[in-house]
Amino acid sequence: MTSRVQSPVRWDTVGIGDAVELKRNGRTVFSGAVDARTDDGDVVWVTAPAGGRRLFHIADGFDLAGVPA
Repeated sequence: MTSRVQSPVRWDTVGIGDAVELKRNGRTVFSGAVDARTDDGDVVWVTAPAGGRRLFHIADGFDLAGVPA
């Protein structure tokens, strides 16, 4: 049986266009703007400024933080 990892922070507070960083173990893995997000906040798609788009799931162990403008 697979157990789901529960993140202490929900990602449903970020909006389309918000600048974010995704970190793992304190290191920034990817940064860019939120391109899309599921309604429950479990999944976000982030587009990097130089191009490229990645999907991140809350159960994958990433911390998502907004970047001040």
